[in-house]
Amino acid sequence: MFEDHKAKRAAKEYEAALAAWQVERDAQADLVNTAETSRGSGADSIMLKAGEAVFATVTNSSLVEERRGPGHYQGHSQGVSIPIAHFGGRSVRYRVGVNKGHYVSGTPTPTAIDTGTTFITNQRVIFQGGKQTRECAYAKLIGFEHDDNAGSTTLSVSNRQKPTTIHYGPGIAGWFDFRLDLGLAHYKGTVAELVTELQNGLDEIDKNRPPEPARIAPTPPTAMTPSPGAPGAPAAPEAPLPTVNAGWYADPWKLAALRWWDGTRWTGDVHDDPAR
Repeated sequence: MFEDHKAKRAAKEYEAALAAWQVERDAQADLVNTAETSRGSGADSIMLKAGEAVFATVTNSSLVEERRGPGHYQGHSQGVSIPIAHFGGRSVRYRVGVNKGHYVSGTPTPTAIDTGTTFITNQRVIFQGGKQTRECAYAKLIGFEHDDNAGSTTLSVSNRQKPTTIHYGPGIAGWFDFRLDLGLAHYKGTVAELVTELQNGLDEIDKNRPPEPARIAPTPPTAMTPSPGAPGAPAAPEAPLPTVNAGWYADPWKLAALRWWDGTRWTGDVHDDPAR
């Protein structure tokens, strides 16, 4: 029974591990297939350049830039106030002193300034919103950085002083990263290298396929027969060789010296003469 429990638990753990492995493998195989076969597509909402193709379209993305919050004046003043006249029962005073302080600007905070659609092509990344538009051409790309936890990508290009950050959410972070890599690979002519890298990742996943659990041989139950003519006596195993000829043999219950075996089972006939 204990071996059966261990076998069932091992089988359940194996099935869960295999299912998780299969999900990872299918996702990686899909990346390999996409990199090998995708040539991009057209787009109706933006004007594409000659030879330009779209590899990703992300709606409801946000353009993020730093914006300063409200500032405040920090400082103090000192001096004296001298009464100089009275008008209508009110005192008019003249103040002599100096103000000491300065204006403190608000803290810069990343802020979504527009919402729109982001396009990844084989020549550039484009954000098209209701109020703002940004273009990051690969020919002027200095570098980029993904933040998968936040679900955003920041691109720096030589023709803009400030970097461009596009937020799309952590749910598609891996997909966005891959699509940008694919667009850049088509721009640089390195698609074959990208496919090889992805295939190596797939091969590594295949090597880590969960091994099947070792089979645990069940312990066969021992056939028992009730003790004939001896109520309450312990049961003895049936003869392991049912083809043994009938005859007197040592009593397996040890209630007598000999017990009669009829060729198929033990009987209630016993004898105490071991010489018989």
